[in-house]
Amino acid sequence: MSDYVEQPREELRLVESHDTLREVVDSLGTAEGPIAVDAERAHGHRYWPKAYLVQLRREGAGTWLLDPLPFEQGERADLSPVSDATRDATWIIHAASQDLPCLREVGMYPRHLFDTELAGRLLGEPGVSLGALLESKLGIRLRKAHSADNWATRPLPEAWLRYAALDVDYLLELHDVLAAELASRERLEWAEQEFAHVLRTYAREPEPRADPWRRLSGITDLRHPRQLAVARALWEERDTIARERDRPPGRILADAAIVATAAQVTPDGPVPRHVTAPPARGSAARGATRFRTNWARALKAVAQLPAAQYPPRRLPGSGIPHPRNWERTRPEAAVLWQGLRPAVDALAEELGIHASLLAPSALLQQVVYTVPGLRDPEEFGRALERAGARPWQRELLAPLIGRAPS
Repeated sequence: MSDYVEQPREELRLVESHDTLREVVDSLGTAEGPIAVDAERAHGHRYWPKAYLVQLRREGAGTWLLDPLPFEQGERADLSPVSDATRDATWIIHAASQDLPCLREVGMYPRHLFDTELAGRLLGEPGVSLGALLESKLGIRLRKAHSADNWATRPLPEAWLRYAALDVDYLLELHDVLAAELASRERLEWAEQEFAHVLRTYAREPEPRADPWRRLSGITDLRHPRQLAVARALWEERDTIARERDRPPGRILADAAIVATAAQVTPDGPVPRHVTAPPARGSAARGATRFRTNWARALKAVAQLPAAQYPPRRLPGSGIPHPRNWERTRPEAAVLWQGLRPAVDALAEELGIHASLLAPSALLQQVVYTVPGLRDPEEFGRALERAGARPWQRELLAPLIGRAPS
């Protein structure tokens, strides 16, 4: 007999019509307490990271599974009545940074948040996946059998719906346990500050990334700007196809094929006329030939491109140098960093949390490098605040400055 929980505790209720949505809104609006929320995307199957199912559970209202597709108006679904009816409730979400963007796109966004994954990290739990926390805190074991499935599939199989319902079935109880542990260890205020920060961060769409093609796997192997021009052209052509067809870019053309094609280019030699077939089978391999005309057009454009329009090997520096270079550019900052970083690591170990949660490296480096002569704890605390540190981080980190070598 399996010791996994296979069935949700209540019947499956799939919402696919406006009439049923009104029932959901009425049910959630009259119930009380926090709301467990989850969303399923089709990562690895679609280009757009939108929600293809939203799961909700509230004590007194039960569990509801919302299919956003019937509620699409143009490109996006409108499930905003759910947020309107629950605006004063706390939403319990596991790994909220993953779900908040796609929930925002369908008009759902909380005013109050409790992130069970982040709570687990603040408690120093060794495993903070939903499955790990449910098992360690509640003795509940769930299978993760359908996390990588194509949730854009319609109709959704009943086994998938059961799996989705189980993701919120015990989330309210998990919240209660984690909140109590945070309170008993005087870390609930830390958590609330972090939750508020997450809400602010994902309340709006992020700024477009500069030169997103530079995230190609293996691109650091390309040394010449002409090679980068080939990689950029193929990436942009692939991205256009993927957007239009709503397919993952890697299934249109593998990163390995783009980089292998670009690597053939020399400063003075010819640009290839076709992409090099990727070392893979399936749709990614077929894309090398299926979209042959697209790749040929992109490569031809590079062959005609003036050298002045090749991309530089690196983007203009927008941040601070890596600490290993500080001895040359800012020696006093290098000395402070060499003493402060180990002190932060030691404090994080004492607290039982990861150092990146206590003091994100980028934030700490920014303060140490850009504020000269740091030695006073109050001044250090104000600098941390300006850089975006939360109050609990400032309170713990500020005293460390006085122990660092001068």
